[in-house]
Amino acid sequence: MAARSLEFRHLEVLRALMRTGTATGAGALLGVSQPAISRLLAQAEARAGFPLFERVRGRLVPTVLAHALHEEAERVFIGIDEISALTERLRRRAPRRVLIASIPVLTLSVLPLAARAWREARRPEALAIHSRTVGGVLGMVASRQADLGLSTNVPAVPGVRSAVLARGRAFCAMTAGHRLAALEVVRAGDLDGEAYIALSREEGRQALVDAALEGSGARPLEIAECRMTSGAAAMAAAGAGVTVVDAFGAAPFLGAGLVLRPFEPAVTVEYRLLWAEEAPDSFGRSILIQGVRTAARAVTAEVARHLRGP
Repeated sequence: MAARSLEFRHLEVLRALMRTGTATGAGALLGVSQPAISRLLAQAEARAGFPLFERVRGRLVPTVLAHALHEEAERVFIGIDEISALTERLRRRAPRRVLIASIPVLTLSVLPLAARAWREARRPEALAIHSRTVGGVLGMVASRQADLGLSTNVPAVPGVRSAVLARGRAFCAMTAGHRLAALEVVRAGDLDGEAYIALSREEGRQALVDAALEGSGARPLEIAECRMTSGAAAMAAAGAGVTVVDAFGAAPFLGAGLVLRPFEPAVTVEYRLLWAEEAPDSFGRSILIQGVRTAARAVTAEVARHLRGP
């Protein structure tokens, strides 16, 4: 007999448990009793065919498989939320929303300027910004949940078009008082023994730096791995260590004392714009893309001015 599929209520319970970590908390979130949550969780695990949570000191700790299921299920909830919002907009005869899926580094550096330009152009559509991982951005665009995606270089996917947004070299980032700040150029070998903030290995960012370090003999002392490039830049600005970031990762922290030096050998990062191939342009995609491109150029120009100094 074939296993029965998960139902929407099971996904709701999974989501609530991921957020609260306890059956009691999930029950309060969903407005049901703790025994009802436990029963639904047992049903979900039985239907899934694998455990979703481990019981550790009174808390429910999600398994790796639960994280994977939750990430996919979030797309369902995003779709439902968007439908609810659309219904309300149609009821009010309000303009549609333009949904942008973006990796956090571009959400923080490029989209504020792009959103201002969109408003100044007096566009009637509101922007809805969803920050996601690279895979999350690609998934939202491919499934047409997002009108436009901003990401690092991604593999070709049928039905998804892409165009280069920006391409640039990364810098070594540190505080003004750091010994490497006295150098005109930081080379891979200079990182030997330095407290280092690694970038996301899951998304391949750190692999680019590791390739540059290869053969230099340098062994940085890794103190943290930060999936958000902007987070790594923030840690460097706070004096936690050094990192290697590009203009978009560094830009929000230039006023916080972050110092940049060219890094050798070159680490090049490429960013791309993504959109569904067959999706009709019902909101002015070309205008939005132009605004994003202009914002990206403004960010890189500001970082270039910072490097030249007063």
